[in-house]
Amino acid sequence: MKVYLLFTSLAALIMFAGAAISSDMMAARGGAIKIQSYAFGPNTITSQPGEEIVWINNDSSSHSILIDGHESPRLRKGSEYHYTFSAAGEYHYQCGIHPAMKGTIIIADDGAKNASQSTPTSPKPRPVMEKSMSTMSSASISTPRPKVVQNDISAGKDTVSIVDFMRFSPAVLTVTAGTEVTWNNHDGSNHIIQAGNIRSPRLRHDASFSYRFDEPGEYPYICGIHGNKMSGKIIVK
Repeated sequence: MKVYLLFTSLAALIMFAGAAISSDMMAARGGAIKIQSYAFGPNTITSQPGEEIVWINNDSSSHSILIDGHESPRLRKGSEYHYTFSAAGEYHYQCGIHPAMKGTIIIADDGAKNASQSTPTSPKPRPVMEKSMSTMSSASISTPRPKVVQNDISAGKDTVSIVDFMRFSPAVLTVTAGTEVTWNNHDGSNHIIQAGNIRSPRLRHDASFSYRFDEPGEYPYICGIHGNKMSGKIIVK
C-alpha cells in the first residue's frame, strides 16, 4: 500500500513539473508575457514570424504596450493585448504609461540566431481583448481663432488626441500655415489647452478644442491643469 501511494505521489509530481516546464517554454518562445510588479516577464523572448505574442496584465495598475510607434489601449488588471509579428527582427517595446518598463521581442526567421540583422516591418496590432475586467512665453504664440466643440471630432492628420492621462498624441504635430488643429480629449480627466496667453475652456471627456495657425513657427503648449509635465508642440511650415 505504501509503495502504491509513493508511486502515485511521484507520478503526480512529474506531471506537475512537466506542465510548469511546458508553460515556461511557451512564455519564452511565442506565448505569453506577464506584466507584474511593474516589469515584463520574461523580459526577452524569442518567437517566429506569424506567431502571436500576448501580454497579460497581472498588476493592479494599468499599463499599455508601446512598440514600433503603435500603442495598445490601456490594460487593466486581468486584460490581455495580442500582437502578431510578420517579419524577422529585434523589437524593443516599453509601457506607454511607465517608460522605465522595457522588454525585447526577437523574431527569428527559420531559426536564425541573429535576427537583429534583419530589418523589421511595422507589426500589425490586434485589438485588445478584455478577459475581465511649464511656464510658457507668449511671444512665440500668434493669436489663434478658438472654436470649442462639445462633440468629438474624428481623428485625422490635423488632430491631437489626449490619451492615457497627461499625454498628447502625437506630442509634436507638423502642419501647414492656415491649418486648424483640433484636440480631442479621450482621457477620463479634464484638461485645458494653453499656448501662451491662449487658453481653452476646460475639456471634459469627449470634448474638443480647435484653433487655426496662420503663421509659420513652433508653438509649444501645455495642459493648463497639469502643467509642464503634460506638454506638446505644433510646428507650422
